[in-house]
Amino acid sequence: MKKTRVALIGCGRVARVHAEALVALDETELVAVVDIKPDRAENFSHHYGVEAYTDYKEILELPDVDAVQIATPHHTHAEIAIAALKAGKDVLTEKPMAISVPDMEAMIQTAADTGRTLGVIFQNRYNDASQAVKQVIEAGELGVIKGIRAFITWRRTDEYYTESDWKGTWDKEGGGVLIDQAIHTIDLMQWLVGEVDYLEARYDTRAHDMIDVDDVAEAHIVFKNGTIGCLYANCNYSYDAPIFLEIHGEKGIAHIIGDKATITIGNRTLTVEQQADETTGLRYWGFSHKRQIRDYYRAVQAGKQPFIDGKAGKTAVDMVLAMYESSRRQVPIYFPYVPGAPSCKKNRGGCCGR
Repeated sequence: MKKTRVALIGCGRVARVHAEALVALDETELVAVVDIKPDRAENFSHHYGVEAYTDYKEILELPDVDAVQIATPHHTHAEIAIAALKAGKDVLTEKPMAISVPDMEAMIQTAADTGRTLGVIFQNRYNDASQAVKQVIEAGELGVIKGIRAFITWRRTDEYYTESDWKGTWDKEGGGVLIDQAIHTIDLMQWLVGEVDYLEARYDTRAHDMIDVDDVAEAHIVFKNGTIGCLYANCNYSYDAPIFLEIHGEKGIAHIIGDKATITIGNRTLTVEQQADETTGLRYWGFSHKRQIRDYYRAVQAGKQPFIDGKAGKTAVDMVLAMYESSRRQVPIYFPYVPGAPSCKKNRGGCCGR
């Protein structure tokens, strides 16, 4: 098998999970690492035995780099991805793919224009628990889905923000708990249930004096199929608690708690837990980075679009950005999401009056 030669851009907190997958998989070869902080790049270089760079533009000129994987601060994703696509490289980026709708649209359009492949990390779709719940929903075993609710209560200390030059900022991180911690679960909600009709949300900053982004948020979500969604997220809790996700159907109910699913249909209960051979990363993050990275490069090598391409990766970010806008304007936001659009009931006879 010919391996895809990959440069990893960004050597921060989550990058180790990316690097470990790239060196372990049969589909990939890690050939370079990049970070604007020389000590980080050098540490990765020594550990993985590859060349280190401090300017991502240098590796875009290298003929032995086929693809780039982006694990940099959120606000840099679009610039790097667009430059890499134009340089003829395939791109797999960490979530969120960008922090604005125009940037996301530009990334998707550039991938189409260049014929290169754009993928977005949402590894929890690949968890055994998530896959099991998706299968019973698609098979109709839960019946019509009535409701979905999620609780994310993690811990981010003051030091988490003060020791970073981009965390906890609107212009660099794009927000707080919604865009960074809760976005994975928001992605699962829409992937499991379907398209959003409208949502209304509120956020606040309760426990961190040094930031003004959200450290707590809640949202009411109505999906186009009538499903009611409830979301609560904060990063003010005492520890990184397992995520709770419930899907209520007319014939049964499913719960995902951390990486375990419990599905009850009538008198039958099925329990699904993550397979031990795929435990890469932190438990509360979800263990399936390696699975998604493998799947992405198999798609690239087969000339196919990946399971989570740019369009699929945009949806959860649209939801997050709509939640922020809803809170600021104190109105419901209707989909498809258009920043700043009037809060009107689409095809329902005019403005909702709010």
